[in-house]
Amino acid sequence: MSTRITQQNKLNSLTMARLAVLVGSVVFFVQDQTHGEVPPASAVRETATSQTADKAESPNQVIAKQLSRVLDTTQPPLQEVVDIAERDGLDAAVARIRELHQQAPERPVFPHGLAPRDPEKIIKVADGVIQGGWRFGKREPYPVAIPIDWAANPYNDRGWRMWLNAWRVLEPILAAYDESGDKRYLKFANGIALDWIDQYIVAENDNAFTWYDMAIGRRALLLGKLIDANLRTDVMSNERLLLLFTAARRHAVELHSEDKIAWHSNHGIYQLVGLLSLGMSTPELSGVHEFKPFAKQGLCKLISQHFSDEGIHLEHSPFYHVALINTLGLLIERGLIDDDETLNLFQLAKRNIAWMCHPHGDLIRTGDGDQTQAAARIMYADDPQLQYVLSKGKSGTQPPTNYQIFKESGYAVFRGSWDHRPWREAPYLFFSAAFHSRTHKHADDFTFEWSEQGRSLLIDSGRYSYKYDHPHRQYVESTRAHNTVEIDGRNFSRYTNDVFGSAIVAGGESDDAYFVTAQVNRSRFFKTHHKRTLVFRPGRWLVVIDNLTSPESHEFAQCFHFGPELMFHHTSTGGVAARLPNTDTMLNVLSLSPSDAVTATLIRGQTEPRMQGWTSLAANHMTPNYALELRTSGNDVQYVTVLALTGPQANLQPIPVPANQDPHNLQVRWQANGASQGFDLHEDESGTSLKLLSPPAMTAEKPGSATR
Repeated sequence: MSTRITQQNKLNSLTMARLAVLVGSVVFFVQDQTHGEVPPASAVRETATSQTADKAESPNQVIAKQLSRVLDTTQPPLQEVVDIAERDGLDAAVARIRELHQQAPERPVFPHGLAPRDPEKIIKVADGVIQGGWRFGKREPYPVAIPIDWAANPYNDRGWRMWLNAWRVLEPILAAYDESGDKRYLKFANGIALDWIDQYIVAENDNAFTWYDMAIGRRALLLGKLIDANLRTDVMSNERLLLLFTAARRHAVELHSEDKIAWHSNHGIYQLVGLLSLGMSTPELSGVHEFKPFAKQGLCKLISQHFSDEGIHLEHSPFYHVALINTLGLLIERGLIDDDETLNLFQLAKRNIAWMCHPHGDLIRTGDGDQTQAAARIMYADDPQLQYVLSKGKSGTQPPTNYQIFKESGYAVFRGSWDHRPWREAPYLFFSAAFHSRTHKHADDFTFEWSEQGRSLLIDSGRYSYKYDHPHRQYVESTRAHNTVEIDGRNFSRYTNDVFGSAIVAGGESDDAYFVTAQVNRSRFFKTHHKRTLVFRPGRWLVVIDNLTSPESHEFAQCFHFGPELMFHHTSTGGVAARLPNTDTMLNVLSLSPSDAVTATLIRGQTEPRMQGWTSLAANHMTPNYALELRTSGNDVQYVTVLALTGPQANLQPIPVPANQDPHNLQVRWQANGASQGFDLHEDESGTSLKLLSPPAMTAEKPGSATR
């Protein structure tokens, strides 16, 4: 026997030994003639049977059998690969796979929706991971030396654990490889991926996030990239490459199931993105002709369900609206989605981001959002109206109105003149009255954010983290942590049976001011009808009107949360006030209800008897801020509270109005420095009319005139 043949046989024997590990440790899922997957018990029996049969089979036959299980042999060239393996061995078979695969262009890694795109930053982040460990958010770097403890929980953080098992650490590494072509990045990524595969595919270990929905989707996407890259280089052995295919097949099976997709949340979108991307990157994978259409159709279905016809993402969070738009943009950019309906939705939803940004640049934080500059989060800012907002009016196209009411979605947004300069000091009000699902929903119905003069006056509680049993997470989700009304010290219902969609019933502009009204019947816990109206005169004042009626008496607390830098004190007229830092402007807050009916309490940074007066501006961090609770009780309660921007010496006082007013014909009056201010609000079947009382000498911001 020639030396070449002897060496080839030795190589095949070594290959067979390595494959025996795969046969004995990996459950291969084989597609049967009925297009279903072999259940785990059957797969185990099949593995045992194949081990017995393999004793009588040649090494090449074993290799061929394994390739037939991970390759789509309905494609004639791939059946030819199996035949090559049986005749000539693994190396010859993989050489043919490489030849076929390289006929298509290499696919870049599909990044997370908030990943950096600047080449220098990509390389810097990747080098930082290799040299110092993986940094997630503001956490300390976590070492990624192999073997990695994938079950680690060093920060007691569910989100961190999920992203570790989702291979988030690989994204900057593979992006750097795409950018530079430097094989050391690919080798590093291979080592991390194979370490996870060895622990959880070969050794069949488990942890709480091994097969978590979003983690599977992200890993599938990255597995596709790894296979694509390694079929074009020589940095990985053919045996380990086959293990990548085996892991990819396992992930495809997990995701190619109606029951496994999280149809109710954005996690389902990321699962299907992973499956579709895997199919596009590895067209050789078994079952690809079934799971690619499944993923594409499922994506279109989910995207349609997760956005309203108005182009608003229905998970109660502008932060996630932006993240999903980034993902949609990447899908379109990579050619994974191309139907007209989704393309049109993408354009509309992208434009709507313009209404989710404070003039000072921060993205709205309602739902689950950290304090962040909108421009830093938005990957696709080519819409002319969005360009106008992000460029502070220097480029793009000015929106045709100064406000938008997304009545179906449950948002209303009002701002001062687009001509206001400095840009960042323009008035802005964002109102949320949406409950579409439990996803990212806080107990915050009818909350709002308000900014003036370049700073946030009324703020949201933020996200803190997804450690749902942590007291800080429970606080930021609570009703009392938001600018709304707490009833009997309890949270509003977030049960799916109580979903009401959008509660907005009216809104618009009248007599140079804005208004919006929302109402809902709270049948669970309180049996209370709650109607809230905001009346907003940009640059001057905001009035919050709550009408609460119930068959039984309840304890109510109208809550307001102010920016952390605002230092409040009580005033002689029963209100509270704070000076805006570095200005002569005061924010005065005064209840116009009878003085003996409402008690005002200022709270900052309280932990006992319960948390109050806190906000989370960044992940895993709480910041004290002033909260105002206006408390009263009864079964028919009306709050009328004015928040007014005044000079330093303003003496804000209520002006008496008729008692027991009809909430459909409301007079609201107060006095500032001897001048009467206020409005009349009238509602009937024809709509709502608003009439200001003798407009003050200093003209407020002129609102727009159209509604949506």
